[in-house]
Amino acid sequence: MTRTGYTMAATTMSAMPPPPPLPIRIASIDVPQDEISAATWRWAHRSLPEYLLNHSVRSYCWGAEIAAREEWAFDPQILWTASLMHDIGLTRIPRNTTCFEVEGADIARRFLAGHDMPADATNRVAVAIVLHMRPSVTLGDGIEAVLLDRATSVDVRGEGYDLIRAIREGVVGDFPRGAFDRRFLAAIEREVAVRPTCQSNRLLNEKRLADWMARSPWRTG
Repeated sequence: MTRTGYTMAATTMSAMPPPPPLPIRIASIDVPQDEISAATWRWAHRSLPEYLLNHSVRSYCWGAEIAAREEWAFDPQILWTASLMHDIGLTRIPRNTTCFEVEGADIARRFLAGHDMPADATNRVAVAIVLHMRPSVTLGDGIEAVLLDRATSVDVRGEGYDLIRAIREGVVGDFPRGAFDRRFLAAIEREVAVRPTCQSNRLLNEKRLADWMARSPWRTG
């Protein structure tokens, strides 16, 4: 499904156009069609700048493709909502009171509980969001947590790039990378400047995020 009209308007929230309909499929990846997933789609269009919106949707697609390759059963609603909400904390660093992934998990809990997602499912979403910035996520943490961790690694650093080759062109065609690398790196640097004890510092400095992104197959391939 090719999407149109996805550029975020630089206007007041009340003047923004309505979001496009929830896609049924992106490349060959099915999108969950329940009301919570649709509400999260609408929320993402209101709340995320385009570079993070596209990254979040791509992350869902990469996670679903990895699950198919691994023959893992997963809950599409949980992976979809976690993917779309996992980076909301990067949009509000000056207002955050803790690390962006923890802040994002709290926002997701409140939003999803307000849309009557069961408490167990809400907790699985929140755990996946927190853990996507932690090292060594395992299946014991939940399949969706592993999938989000691996999917974001693909999209940010190109780790596992070949795993998504069957859908890569179609997904990126609908949800382009654009200036993602530059803007995501800048957001991580902003958090490190104000909260140097967060996982973002490990990613930026110990893992040398800028160098990793520069040699990523998204740049070189």
